[in-house]
Amino acid sequence: MRELAAVFLALLTSLLYAAASALQALEARRVPTSSALRASLLAQLARRRLWVAGGVASVLGWGAEAGALALASVALVQPALGLGLIVLLALGVRVLHERVGPVEVAGAAAIAAAIGALAWSAPSGSTRFTTPGTWAVGAALVVTAAAPLVLRATGRPGGLTTSIAAGLGWACVGLATALLVDAAREHRWLVLVVWAAAVAAASASTLLAEMTALQFWPATRAVPLVFSLEMGVPAAVAPLVAHASPLHPLAFGLALAVACGGAVAVGRSRTVAGRLAAS
Repeated sequence: MRELAAVFLALLTSLLYAAASALQALEARRVPTSSALRASLLAQLARRRLWVAGGVASVLGWGAEAGALALASVALVQPALGLGLIVLLALGVRVLHERVGPVEVAGAAAIAAAIGALAWSAPSGSTRFTTPGTWAVGAALVVTAAAPLVLRATGRPGGLTTSIAAGLGWACVGLATALLVDAAREHRWLVLVVWAAAVAAASASTLLAEMTALQFWPATRAVPLVFSLEMGVPAAVAPLVAHASPLHPLAFGLALAVACGGAVAVGRSRTVAGRLAAS
């Protein structure tokens, strides 16, 4: 039952994140690219109501994600975020009357089947990090926070690099959120405050990278890459940074690959992109 509740919360998380991306993408494309990877980009966007509404959805989504991570392993919760893409696909068909092709159907089926397989094969219980793993996540957050500065300094504000930075950044935020939940469970309040501050800093930098990606790339290119990295990386590294060995390693690895492949297939769909654009 805990895993089922976690998957439900992950679905809610994914829907809120998708809504946030949709609302914020609309506004990001209206801001000149001269502000790419600069704090002024977020400052300009923060004055726009739709973008702020997207920010509220994102915060609510993070809360739902934290709730899911309190119930189940990060190796299950993060891949389950792909379920939101299936709902976007269904909404695109229902609201925009778009036709769904075999690629989208196969992608949606792959995600649904893979999440079921992950629930069966993923580590049981919530994630318990090792000491080296905790330090590794902390170091990754520092790199995440610095990513926009590095990309701007090297003159690489394009869609590919910023989409990769955003996907990896949200993956790190997911891992750090699991550590924050762990600290709350054990009543280590000072540690919780430190992780909360780190998550906030990394989230701001990752948001900047994502908004820049949406300035340069259409949703059909940026969304699949960001989603697949956010889904796959935490689950893939969980056995390395936590006491989270899969119950069935081979099935887990195959299911994770299938889930990410399905997310790419669905995320590239014009139906999903149309639903994002219509939000």
